Amino acid sequence: MIYASIIYRNYRNNALFKDGSGENGGEFFLPYRKLRQEFLRNGVELNTADLNAGKKVAFELYINCCRQAPKARAYVYLYENPLIRLINRNRRLLGRYAKWFTWDGELMDDDRAVRLFYPNFLEAADYKDPQERPLFLVLVTTNNAIKDYDPREQFGTRVEIIKWYERHAPDDFHLFGRGWDCPAALSGRWGQIYNQAHKIIARVFPVKSPFATWRGPVASKNELLTRTRFSIAYENSRDLPGYITEKLFDCFRAGCVPVYIGPKEIHDYVPADCFIDGREFSTTAALDAHLRAIDDTAYRGYQERIRAFLHSDQAKPFSRDYFAEVLAREILADLPASR
Repeated sequence: MIYASIIYRNYRNNALFKDGSGENGGEFFLPYRKLRQEFLRNGVELNTADLNAGKKVAFELYINCCRQAPKARAYVYLYENPLIRLINRNRRLLGRYAKWFTWDGELMDDDRAVRLFYPNFLEAADYKDPQERPLFLVLVTTNNAIKDYDPREQFGTRVEIIKWYERHAPDDFHLFGRGWDCPAALSGRWGQIYNQAHKIIARVFPVKSPFATWRGPVASKNELLTRTRFSIAYENSRDLPGYITEKLFDCFRAGCVPVYIGPKEIHDYVPADCFIDGREFSTTAALDAHLRAIDDTAYRGYQERIRAFLHSDQAKPFSRDYFAEVLAREILADLPASR
């Protein structure tokens, strides 16, 4: 048996591969369990590093670029947005890895870069009809802000949408997620202090949320979206080449029509008639008017096109299976060169 280590945060005892671990009820970590199974099928046992102590390790797989120096031949999957994790574009540190698996189009000029999008659930049950969707518009997001302000961030844009609906149509908008018992988070050094202070105050002296449309954290995002007509699915940052996360595909899976802003080239990857492009509306009022004009027949058309896309070859690069297959295939093909 060949042994390999996966290194991500402080995960130990193979917790990364277990049901229910991590964000979104554990769903985010399903691809890593699939990845472990794919390597086992090829005679490689992938473990968290603590379980490989004392064993000869053929390679290490890092999740996000780390300052920690590898102890064996190393590879990296660059998951985090580089505007949030700056070292994910640090070419000097990336030079430690034999291959970089990433969605980031800015890194594709290097031979070591392999394009790999965020893994998603593409399986979709029977979609509920628009008449069975009592919620008009939702936003599911954490109250957060980028540490160092960048004009491409969209945290502030989401807050503007929340405030517009609270003024003009509070009954037709529902906000879900953590941290909205505090004021909207601010970016920058002083913003970090401001945000932390409000978190402490909220824990010690619980007060009513400043956001009247907030409904608290959500137990199941998928279940919520099956009851929703439209969802604001803006990426954390716009205009990053290849940055297409689960936000779009969570809506697709539930048959909910997303209002989306992400990379400029999104239409190269996802048909334009499967979502509503938020770039086309200069104001929230204009967006709201457009959403209200979409009747049930037009809505069902969106659902039909979304389902067709999920079943097409065009969607495969965004699947969990593709994620596991590419990582395993590329790493195993590269290993003989290091022996």
